[in-house]
Amino acid sequence: MSQSPVLQCSAYALDVRSFLVVKVGTELIVDQETGEIRTSWIDSLIEDVVRFSARGQKVVIVTSGAVTVGWHRVRHLGFERAGAKQAAAAIGQVQIMLAYEQSLKRRGWEVGQFLLTRTDVDEDHRRLHVRDGLEKLLMSGAIPVVNESDTTAAADTCFGDNDRLAAKVAEIVEADLLVLLSNVDGLFTGDPNVNPAARLVTEVRCITPEIEAMAAPSLTRHTSGGMVTKLMAAKIAMDAGCEMMIANGTGHYPLTAIERGAPCTRFIPITRQHSRTGT
Repeated sequence: MSQSPVLQCSAYALDVRSFLVVKVGTELIVDQETGEIRTSWIDSLIEDVVRFSARGQKVVIVTSGAVTVGWHRVRHLGFERAGAKQAAAAIGQVQIMLAYEQSLKRRGWEVGQFLLTRTDVDEDHRRLHVRDGLEKLLMSGAIPVVNESDTTAAADTCFGDNDRLAAKVAEIVEADLLVLLSNVDGLFTGDPNVNPAARLVTEVRCITPEIEAMAAPSLTRHTSGGMVTKLMAAKIAMDAGCEMMIANGTGHYPLTAIERGAPCTRFIPITRQHSRTGT
């Protein structure tokens, strides 16, 4: 394992993956101070997604950010943050989807919104509806954008993070690869912000207690995930035979960066769902 800041991985052939689920973290699409959507970054992501779609690949986006965007708007209405999640999600989701819709429309594509709860992905008959709906959207030439339904989800029906939701979506559609775009390069042997000697783990084939011990809860108040939930997502994906990747998406064109060898952590299942193995 190499030192993280200068690690250069080999080019990754995303073009051999026929079905990808790409999860976008809140910190990537929302300015954490102003609450404004980073539209230029979304444009670069969509440019990547459209390029993939044009070469015959299916791509589903799982997006975060609605609550953060909405909160910066509802707080001016006098809401207390603790009780404003549903209102913030309802307002912010409109803004997030508008940004995706405008970016896709400029490139001749449509967007389809999917808001899901844990019940939708856990119950067999609902899972079939989710899969059928996503497939129909992709066949019609639209890019599905998925988020958790924070406006209606109760404590017993919510995920609380989109890492596991994205893994469940990947499981349902039998995706080849799940990409978790975050603000870190991947899984480290320790917290690189505290320990300069922490190294990037480039490949994981089994999530052992030692691997789990490397994860630390998220210290970002704007987000609900962190490395802990990413490892939970990895378990879901790997059990389904789907490869998963954690990569730094803070720069523009994040999927292109992966293809060119940007640092990342790959979680490779022992068995794959599909015959395509890639590189």
